[in-house]
Amino acid sequence: MNFIQDKALLVDKSAAIFDVMGLDSGKVISGIYPRRMGKTTFLQTLANFLDIIGEIPKDQREIQFRRTALFDLHPEFFDENFAKYPVIMLDFKTECPKSFDEVPSRLRDCVLTAAYKYSKLLRNIWNDVKNGYAHLGLDNNVIQQERTDIKMLIDDLDYVVANRDTKPSHLSAIASIIPTLMKVLYNLFGKRSVLIVDEYDAPFTSALCYIKDAAEKVEVQQTYSEFLCRSLKNNSYLQKGILVGVFDVRGIGLGSGLNNVESYLAHSGLSGTQSAMNPFQSAFGFTIHDVWGIINEYIDTQWSHRPDTAIDFGRFKNDLLVGCIRHFDGYRIGNVHHVFNPYAILRFIHGLSSIESPSDVVYSGHSYWVQTGSMRVLETINASSAADLSRYCSHLTSLFLRQSSYQQSVGPLAERIALDSIDDAAVDAIGSQEQPRFPSDMDKDIRKELADICMVRSGDSFPDMQNLGWGPLQAQTIMRLLYQAGYLAPIGKDCVGIPNAEVYEALEQFYKRIAEQHRISTDVLEPIQEEMGICNGNIQRFARSFHSCLINTPNLGEATLEKTYQTILSCYLFPVTRAGYSIQSEAVTGNGRADILLFPTHSRARAGSTPTSYYVIELKRYCGAITRGNAARMAPENRRAVAGTIYTQAMQAQAQIYERYYPTIADKARDCDHLYVIGISFWMNRFCMAVTKRRRTEGADGTIGWVKCPYEGGIFAERAVSYEQLGDDLENTENGGLREMIVDGSLVVMTV
Repeated sequence: MNFIQDKALLVDKSAAIFDVMGLDSGKVISGIYPRRMGKTTFLQTLANFLDIIGEIPKDQREIQFRRTALFDLHPEFFDENFAKYPVIMLDFKTECPKSFDEVPSRLRDCVLTAAYKYSKLLRNIWNDVKNGYAHLGLDNNVIQQERTDIKMLIDDLDYVVANRDTKPSHLSAIASIIPTLMKVLYNLFGKRSVLIVDEYDAPFTSALCYIKDAAEKVEVQQTYSEFLCRSLKNNSYLQKGILVGVFDVRGIGLGSGLNNVESYLAHSGLSGTQSAMNPFQSAFGFTIHDVWGIINEYIDTQWSHRPDTAIDFGRFKNDLLVGCIRHFDGYRIGNVHHVFNPYAILRFIHGLSSIESPSDVVYSGHSYWVQTGSMRVLETINASSAADLSRYCSHLTSLFLRQSSYQQSVGPLAERIALDSIDDAAVDAIGSQEQPRFPSDMDKDIRKELADICMVRSGDSFPDMQNLGWGPLQAQTIMRLLYQAGYLAPIGKDCVGIPNAEVYEALEQFYKRIAEQHRISTDVLEPIQEEMGICNGNIQRFARSFHSCLINTPNLGEATLEKTYQTILSCYLFPVTRAGYSIQSEAVTGNGRADILLFPTHSRARAGSTPTSYYVIELKRYCGAITRGNAARMAPENRRAVAGTIYTQAMQAQAQIYERYYPTIADKARDCDHLYVIGISFWMNRFCMAVTKRRRTEGADGTIGWVKCPYEGGIFAERAVSYEQLGDDLENTENGGLREMIVDGSLVVMTV
């Protein structure tokens, strides 16, 4: 607990000790979470709270722990458990072997480090150095009864210490030390031991990555599995076993002998999953309240430019919190959402020391957490599986971009952006709300497939995991490992996604490196953009893909506002921004505000390599009384009436563009090849879209004009007509529920 001596800022995670030590979670539990989430720090806090023999004297520890949330929330538990147990803490990461020859010496050093403080105590007892143990209040009669066992354990320790050139033949003696120590400590203190293993998965994953010989790899994994079994299974001297790591090694090395371990991953305890609770959900990561506290503490007491009275500190703190949510939020553990990676947050806050003004803060482009690890070991993929990886990455990328765009307009983040200050009550309100999900479920098959890979399937269903570091992996295995490593995170009980912008940028580069190896498109969004159709002017394809989005969007009813439809459409279009387009909503244009403008960036428009298009979109919604409260609203006669109305509204939306915005838009689009004038009217999950396409012309004097390009085919009307005059059969639908008509050269798409 060096933070006490260093007077460092304390982010209090002590309340989680109550959950972790609870009987409901299991006698032996494992927490599997990404790196740099504060796992080791929590384990050290846990050990210092429970340990009979701590690095800091008991009275000093008690003073500090009585100031924590654990004491405030669970005083009875505090009194019953503080400094009551022998705690043995093993660190597998520090002493992790990279070959079988290293196993004996690494395991030896790990055990000796964990047993050191107790070895010192036992030697003091054996040598009757009373000032070395008198403060513990041990019963002298018990000490006399245990002298034989104490001496035997000391001899075992001396044997292991003496054999620095440790051989495999010494492994049995090494493995027996921890269980024997637990027995002796129980007899001395009358308390069972708590065994903590930090990075328990490290030897298993190290064997996969560094040892090529299959038999040797298995031998390493079996050695560590058997070592853990001797201490954690059928051990009557064990109070609690707590293992923490990054990767779930059940089925890929952790033997069946440890089938008593209750494992908890990030999604465990999430509503709708098999686990009813997650004892680690408050132990790791920073919550939004933690981040808010750190921001306040740093700006109020440590930021060197605090004396500048010209700075609006309320707005500055608000902007910092919004920036952290936007760029570093996205993890969750069990039912706790808004979980931030502590390492990334602390690095970001530390970086504020070099800025002199709030306007100097750079929120994007950081790779704090990403730089602490590498994905290189995952870049060898089976060639036959490259298409699957492309499909997964395309889905995850488009989902992330749409989610991010949606959260700019809806939910707690959107509510904070426009405000000038923030307080504790506002933070409570934000923390109580989950970030909203882009409402469409259009890619539900891929979503369910990825959720099954990451959150449901067992480790033994990924046999190619044994190739890690040496041979090609299947795309499913890569996704599984990315999820456990923290590059993907649970969004819901049946959905995983990219957690934040920092990870998104890393995954984008990861995919490009793999794509280059297999000579496939390095643009992960190319399939999505192709499906959307709008990048190359295929409006029919765009209408079909947007229909798939809208029809799978829940909670769209007769009372849904035009603004809601505008948000959904803007977010749906957002992936095209990675193809050189920009999106503007409520853009000031001519004599009003255009609902949506979609146009190529300056560089794309000037490139001239492919035709470019400018889109102006005006929206309306059905607000008639034909179907309101009508249980038979979907009957053909009612839908026909609605269809006639929204057809008229779509035409009116087009007319509004020509009346209010067209001259300004025509001038803005002068560097493009085509201009699309689009009116859309919505009714629940359905719409009518009217599209006029125009081609740029240039006169001899350089004057730019726009000539109408008539659509051909379909149900044809030579002039603008009413819906009734079209005489269309409502039930005669094609293209998955869409009907296409040509009216006076304009395309009309109906989904009603």
